[in-house]
Amino acid sequence: MRVFLRTPETEERYKAHIARGGIKVCPLCHEEPLHQFTYWKILTNAFPYDKVFQTHHLLVPMRHIAEEELNEAERAELQTIKNDYVGSHYQSILEQSRDAKSIPGHFHLHLVVFKDF
Repeated sequence: MRVFLRTPETEERYKAHIARGGIKVCPLCHEEPLHQFTYWKILTNAFPYDKVFQTHHLLVPMRHIAEEELNEAERAELQTIKNDYVGSHYQSILEQSRDAKSIPGHFHLHLVVFKDF
């Protein structure tokens, strides 16, 4: 069973983006941050799961790297962000499985606030 987390409008925008060739350059590298730390930044998700989340941002390292390439300083700051920042701004952190990631080369986590139903 496939679950669609985007509204029909956002899903159509996403499909049209993919049909036009999808990702040619990493959008996570070039997007202006909503908030920036030393090694990490928070971005708006261009194709949010807006069916269930009222807020859907992405937490990404400043460098274009996979998770296993994070250095000690990046890992330490990630833990600090999770412990000290995320809880006061978001309800949950989501991570896609390796095979489900749409941008597998640039590690990222989804920061979300659920809609009230």
